[in-house]
Amino acid sequence: MKATLLTRVAPVAALVTAGLLSAGTAADAAPKVEQKAAAQFRCGFYVGSDASANYGHCDAPPRTDVIINVELGWGGDSGNYDMCVKPGVTKLGTYPAVWYAKYTGRLCWAG
Repeated sequence: MKATLLTRVAPVAALVTAGLLSAGTAADAAPKVEQKAAAQFRCGFYVGSDASANYGHCDAPPRTDVIINVELGWGGDSGNYDMCVKPGVTKLGTYPAVWYAKYTGRLCWAG
């Protein structure tokens, strides 16, 4: 009976082991690397610990540069401006002189 039980269990164990080994292929690792790279900075407007006003443009291939609207903190819309940013972090100045920045929905070429 022991021989029969081993004969039945061994093929199942081999399939489970093969499945676990094939689960960690290079193709599976690629999305994890991209997610980790994007997580190195925050996306959108944020204020850093040094009171810097920043805009993090998170992007996935192919690269796109976008236009953001930078809102200045001394009130009203006068002085607000649009600027083209590439993927990554763009320092906009200090907070609260730079109050906020937002994506306008338009693309550009930052070079």
